Amino acid sequence: MDSFEESFAYCHHRVGATLQVAVAVDGSKVSKKALDLAVALANEKRHPDDATLDILHVKADPDAPAFLSPEHIEKECALRTTGPDLKVDAKFHALAKPADQSIEHVLAKAAEARGADILVVGATGLKVEQGAVHADSFAVMGSTCDGSLHRSDVSVAIVKATSFDTRGELGGLTFLVATDDSPAARLAFALTVSKLATPADEVHVYVNRDVDGSPTSHPDELLKHYKAACDAKKLRCVTHAGRDHTTSVADDILKLARDIGADVLLLGTNGHAGAEIIGSVSLKCARSAKCTCVVVKDPRA
Repeated sequence: MDSFEESFAYCHHRVGATLQVAVAVDGSKVSKKALDLAVALANEKRHPDDATLDILHVKADPDAPAFLSPEHIEKECALRTTGPDLKVDAKFHALAKPADQSIEHVLAKAAEARGADILVVGATGLKVEQGAVHADSFAVMGSTCDGSLHRSDVSVAIVKATSFDTRGELGGLTFLVATDDSPAARLAFALTVSKLATPADEVHVYVNRDVDGSPTSHPDELLKHYKAACDAKKLRCVTHAGRDHTTSVADDILKLARDIGADVLLLGTNGHAGAEIIGSVSLKCARSAKCTCVVVKDPRA
């Protein structure tokens, strides 16, 4: 089993020592909220160590109205990345979409090429917003979001219409990391404490209390290691160990996220699910969380 030190080292080796954020924009309301989160994370006042932001727009419809043209969207993005409390190293990229590639493939390729730690996407896009695809609940994910989640090695932050509005928010975020102590879950924790969270934030760590002899059979001892890692980074940490066996693990995590008012929920891709690209717990949380949900990919798995 890899150690915390190995997870931290891999996190930095894979994408470098500074936070690098990519965000997908298509002109929809939810993508604007995704951009606001990406700007807040990459803001120099949160991360003075040269965090970067790549704004990715895929030119998919040549007949799109003027307000959805790449030029108009670029101007809108420029307005949302400037302000008295905002200083962001942001670059806008208008990406061509080859006929044989999907939008999510183009986005993933661009994010990977730029060494992004996370790709921030809206849970739904223009098709849902304009009524072309029916969505009767916030659990619905659009094709671009779903494809980014399942078919790339880039960690994905899924922003919901119900996510906390982070425009101009420079601190005081509440992060919840749900871990089963798998390598992917440890990588999610490493990303949180080494690149995303600041001393102004609060990091909550949840461990499911198992009874099968696994590492989470003794969560109190396990959580001491997570707490120590937060202390070493001078981060406020609150630990949680529990399991309501009348519900699923995902439901326990989602309830805790609501109870603590989490702004961002983070999980590893597949935990101990073996060859599955994304495990059932991560998938349910990604679809059903009302807050932003980050699913951290571990290509080593």
